[in-house]
Amino acid sequence: MLGILFIQKSLGAVVQIKFNLEKILLTLFFILLLYLGPGIMFNYQIKHEFPYAYFASDAFQHQIRAEAIKDNGNFRYEAPYISLGFEKAVGRYPPIIYHLAVIFSYSSGLEIYDSIYFIVLFFAIIGSLIMYFIIRNFNKNAAIMSLPLAALIFSYPLSIGFTWGHWPSLLGQFFLIALAWSIMMLDLEKSYIIIAITFASIAMAHTSEAVFGIIFLVLFFAARLASRNLRKENVKNAIIALLVAFFISSYYLVIFINSWAKAQPYSFAVEPVWQGNPGFYILDFGILLAFIGAGILFSLFKLKDMHASLVFGFAMLLGGFLNYIGFGLRSFQLRFFWPIYLAAFFGFGAYFLLKLPVKNWRMGYSAIVFAAIAVLLIINLPGMPKFSKAASQGVMDIYHWSALKWLSESTEPSSKIYFFYGDTYSQDALLRNSKRLHYLVDPNDFISSIQNRRIKRDYVTELPGDGGGSIVMRASYFKFEEITKSKPEEYFFGPKDICSFNYLVFDKVSRQQVLAEYNLMIASELLKKGYISKVFDNNFVLILKNNNIGGDCIAERNF
Repeated sequence: MLGILFIQKSLGAVVQIKFNLEKILLTLFFILLLYLGPGIMFNYQIKHEFPYAYFASDAFQHQIRAEAIKDNGNFRYEAPYISLGFEKAVGRYPPIIYHLAVIFSYSSGLEIYDSIYFIVLFFAIIGSLIMYFIIRNFNKNAAIMSLPLAALIFSYPLSIGFTWGHWPSLLGQFFLIALAWSIMMLDLEKSYIIIAITFASIAMAHTSEAVFGIIFLVLFFAARLASRNLRKENVKNAIIALLVAFFISSYYLVIFINSWAKAQPYSFAVEPVWQGNPGFYILDFGILLAFIGAGILFSLFKLKDMHASLVFGFAMLLGGFLNYIGFGLRSFQLRFFWPIYLAAFFGFGAYFLLKLPVKNWRMGYSAIVFAAIAVLLIINLPGMPKFSKAASQGVMDIYHWSALKWLSESTEPSSKIYFFYGDTYSQDALLRNSKRLHYLVDPNDFISSIQNRRIKRDYVTELPGDGGGSIVMRASYFKFEEITKSKPEEYFFGPKDICSFNYLVFDKVSRQQVLAEYNLMIASELLKKGYISKVFDNNFVLILKNNNIGGDCIAERNF
């Protein structure tokens, strides 16, 4: 009797261990992604003194747009300092990421630059967990073995999706994963509600991802039709879902059609390489590609009963190669999440290959494979994708941030700001944090002036701003006008009189110090005028105020 009780307790303990093993693995996976993503990128802090780990202009353009929405209380119009000085330019960017950032900023007390970045990283991690449960619905062992692959999204070059600011696309791709999850509930009553919400979210997070969502839906219903598993109720739910999604997102879609769709229409082009960017290519998976390829091959034997996770993988694999027919940027962006999308193939392939010599496969074996792959990815084994951590504060520092904050808080709203040369100013969206109409000296003319040993009053100047999708004004609900056409070309780029600006900003330090020295030489000449005064000064930045706009503020001369 005691022996029977002992056996029963032992079996119960084994069952309990098996039950808890999945939870332990998911916890470890979640911790691993938090460490590799927000942990390393944010230097293990959630709150920073300035925009941290911002590597490119796009990151700042999304940050400052959310900041402007927080200041204004809505996204009806773009802030003039974003839209080249134009008033009442329609807010034409997909709005979800900005509103989420503002809500999270208010609720958490974080600055926008921290809240918006955290949202993108956090949703990426949640997306990988959702993908796990999608695959788990198909095969638990394949799902467990596929988990570590998601860590690659935080490794260079895939990590530029985060550090370079492809944030709306990444959020849109999270909702693509949510769409794949929601479509598994197609047979449930009123499933169209969750499908409609996820599809509308895609449209309002990054509209181009809706194309990839449609590709997935077409393949999914084709697979159901081929397997004779498509019911009228399924089609009805899908149609209702798309109609509801269109209704929910219709206000923004009208704006999109009259801005982005016109400014960047589709055109056929073959673009095998992402020019100017460190793109990710299928061979970059290294030896892991063997398991992915095996998974794809084994999937073909399940065409009559193909699971949603595999259909989704095929759709996203296809979408990632549409750069060969004109989708260029959008297809390369989709590859940022390839390690998540193709995880089903990897897990499926690994499971079936490893099961060949081990007939009685147990969950514990899957846990060992999970651990092995995670370790091999991190230690950079030859043949494996090289894991490169994104560990840097980025292009911003506390000195420039203090100067930009001072301009936004201490200058008159109507002020015009002139920025002379700065090493980081090529990422000009960061200058929008001045929250004033601002201009930037053309570096070529600036360097030419040094070579000619000449101090000038007029420098070739750029008016930085965001013209993506075209800057439009709403004449009526369906009628929009592109307002940049009302200005001559010289308004945006050409010689400008530095004496016509309220504030002039000079960097005191440069990687090529001669550029900073020329900055300070100009500042010294300006300070000879009694109506020009120093109003801000720190280790890196000097700001002068001109109290006599249009006056003879500087004497042109050779040096």
